Amino acid sequence: MNREIILTIVVVVSATVLIGGALWIYTNNEIKRLDDEITKTKLNQIMLLSSRFALRMQYASGIIETIGQTSPMTDPPSYSNLISDQIKGIPVDADYEKRNLAKKALDKKFEFDYVFYAMPNGDIYFLEPFQSQIKLSQLNFAFRDWYEGAVSTESTYVSEVYVSANEKHNVIAIAVPIYNNSNHALNGIFVGALNLSTLQKSLAQINLGQNEYLLIVDHNNNIVADSRKSESDTEIRKFTVDLGKQSSGNDSNTITKTIDGKDMFIASRMMSVGTHEWSILSIQPHSDAFNPSIAMRNETIGIMTTIITITSAAGFFMLRKINTNLKLSNRLKQTNSELEIKTEQIKQIDIKKEEFSAMITHELKTPLVPIIGYCKMLKNKMLGELNSEQMESIEIIDKNAKRLESLISDILDARKLDLNKMKFEIEDVSIDELFENIYTSYKILQEKGKELTADLPIKGLMIRTDKTRLRQIFDILISNAIKFTPDQNGKIIIGAYKENDKVRFYVKDNGIGIPPDKQPELFKKFYQVDTSERRKSGGTGLGLAISKGIIEKLNGRIWVESDGRTGSTFYFELTQ
Repeated sequence: MNREIILTIVVVVSATVLIGGALWIYTNNEIKRLDDEITKTKLNQIMLLSSRFALRMQYASGIIETIGQTSPMTDPPSYSNLISDQIKGIPVDADYEKRNLAKKALDKKFEFDYVFYAMPNGDIYFLEPFQSQIKLSQLNFAFRDWYEGAVSTESTYVSEVYVSANEKHNVIAIAVPIYNNSNHALNGIFVGALNLSTLQKSLAQINLGQNEYLLIVDHNNNIVADSRKSESDTEIRKFTVDLGKQSSGNDSNTITKTIDGKDMFIASRMMSVGTHEWSILSIQPHSDAFNPSIAMRNETIGIMTTIITITSAAGFFMLRKINTNLKLSNRLKQTNSELEIKTEQIKQIDIKKEEFSAMITHELKTPLVPIIGYCKMLKNKMLGELNSEQMESIEIIDKNAKRLESLISDILDARKLDLNKMKFEIEDVSIDELFENIYTSYKILQEKGKELTADLPIKGLMIRTDKTRLRQIFDILISNAIKFTPDQNGKIIIGAYKENDKVRFYVKDNGIGIPPDKQPELFKKFYQVDTSERRKSGGTGLGLAISKGIIEKLNGRIWVESDGRTGSTFYFELTQ
């Protein structure tokens, strides 16, 4: 009877697992297909919008360039002596030919608010329409970036967005420097102020998804256009969300970022505007963007929950009947004898497990050597030329292979420390030389907005220890500091000083800090402080445990000091 019940339970559970597994696999495949379609649709939308905007900018730039390169606009200004601060330029009837040519750019279809000719020193020569000229707040505009950009690049320059004092709305300037053909001297700069209100209006009219909005961001992170804003809103805001490293060359990207406490799905595309790289962004709450796939996942979870509930209820009643029929005395006798056997078996299994873990970890690392080697040869073009997509794929393979290699190394080191098999080579180590090598290795941090400095008040300090393991500890602590310091103005300080017969080292940062209640668990294997900022940084949770193990093997100690808000300082001491 008992065997029949057990067999029935096995059949029911197996069938449940098979049905649930098949349902889950099918659902995941469908969710992936839906997610891919949603992402592709977003990218196509962004690509279309960026193409339309790029064509519009090329058209506007072409108008200004064509007029600027047409005679008599190319001739030197003949009436510069009539420039007056009172009317902010020359009179309306002076240099009529240039004015008349400039008026052609004011056709409504070109969407220029006004056009003007600036002298080499930045003074306004004339501005059309003339009524806007006499309303100017000042005569000289050499402080504008369109002036500096056109003069420095000697080519057509598109400015950052600014508020027109005359028209009271946002514009961008397209500036074309005009040079003398005989001596290449700068005659002046012909500029068109492009009205962004129509761009703002066109974005607002696009049919968007639920809670979705569009942004156009210039090279200085100024928001040029925002589909949420009205045409009368002239405040120029900054786009402050860090999207990580963006690809140039009109590549589209997607990323999920937390904005105002919400996970937002962002589709972006870089586009060339003059000499600058601008971005067009589609931003939507992740839950809204992927609502179909989320609904499918929730529905599947509901079905699986129902299946498991029914199976669990049936299993419960069947198991209760089995437990009733079993005799407690027989089970107790069997348990005592089995415990002794199992204890010995567990010991043997633990030994074999440790040996197998060390062997399999080593075998996992071996194939990575040729993978990383061939990636390096492909990146150095030793095996032929690669196109951009192939090179990007090789970069991804190389990055993840090195990440896996690092993870395997951490596991090997943790295993060696557990088995007390880590070897140490004790030698005299120059701390000056060690810090110099560390500083050189992390000098590249300056390119990422972070700074590493060394504080070594005593020169010529020596310590007798394992140089390689000491450097490994610093690499782990510096790597952690890099992850949790701000992307801009991140500061990391490494230092060392004598403390009686010991040398005390430290790594200090101005990052997010570590809550005091989390610090006692910090050096345990696989422990990670459970905050959203830390989860985004990844990691295995082995680094600090390995550092602690190495330091203790070298008869030292390690600890952390942090108030949980203003950075952290990791200290460790070694006998000199």
